[in-house]
Amino acid sequence: MLARHRNYLLKDTKQLHAHVQVIPTGKIEVEIVEKHQRHAAEFEHLRFERSGRVTKLVGKHTSNGKPIHWQLPLANDDAKELEHLIEEAAEELEILMRDL
Repeated sequence: MLARHRNYLLKDTKQLHAHVQVIPTGKIEVEIVEKHQRHAAEFEHLRFERSGRVTKLVGKHTSNGKPIHWQLPLANDDAKELEHLIEEAAEELEILMRDL
């Protein structure tokens, strides 16, 4: 179970880049490199919203008791790759938990 790292160019932005870490314990961490912003979410708090050539990864986490919503506009191919990585990590976690 190793974390998977990817770098994506965000769509509809001024050349912003996101470093995404998919953690097999059921979590994703995102850093918007140029803005030094960090976001995180559990897999169950993620969804993909497709619209034309852009797919938004929408996530939610809690900070100081308040829900924080965030989104990443990705190219459709990048979103498909990320969705696949998340599915693989979720399967790995399920297999590990079943084996324990």
